[in-house]
Amino acid sequence: MATANGIPGGITNVPGAPNNVEIEHLARFAVHDYNHKNNAALVFVTVISAKTQVVSGVLYYITLMVKNGETKIVYETKVWVREWLKSKEVLEFKVVDDSIGEGIDGGVNDVPADTPHIQNLGRFAVDQYNKDENANLEFVKVIDAKLQVVEGFLYYLTLEAKNGKSKNVYEAKVWERSWINSTQLLEFKSVNDAL
Repeated sequence: MATANGIPGGITNVPGAPNNVEIEHLARFAVHDYNHKNNAALVFVTVISAKTQVVSGVLYYITLMVKNGETKIVYETKVWVREWLKSKEVLEFKVVDDSIGEGIDGGVNDVPADTPHIQNLGRFAVDQYNKDENANLEFVKVIDAKLQVVEGFLYYLTLEAKNGKSKNVYEAKVWERSWINSTQLLEFKSVNDAL
């Protein structure tokens, strides 16, 4: 199982999430448990984020996406793992009713730009642009982020990057499909070019 580095009681991000194999197994377990208890037919799609808390065992807070028919829905689950008892228990499995929203598919929605995942996607976009265009931009920060649920997630990022001493604003589109470990830069342009 993924270990929680941190003090007992503290909630920490899971290293490598959302692409962590153990976290994906726990998320699939939670979906299966929900389906079994509620005679439902939700289909696991992907893990969005994960945190852990060291308690008597490890408590995993996982945000994940499922499909109910053709509708994609974001859920949060709490899974309590006590390895010495070979015990896994789903404590909570509920629809997320804020940030991304329930059942959206195709709509573009604001997401917090200051999360480590979004900042890492911005850094990825700048690095990929530098590689593709033989450029030398230096990532500063993502200042705005939007998310569209497609086959995976399409992120519309507005970010700052330095070219030498001057800071410029860029727009990037990053397509993430975590279940096949794929992140692609679809577009990268200066905001000035868009005017």
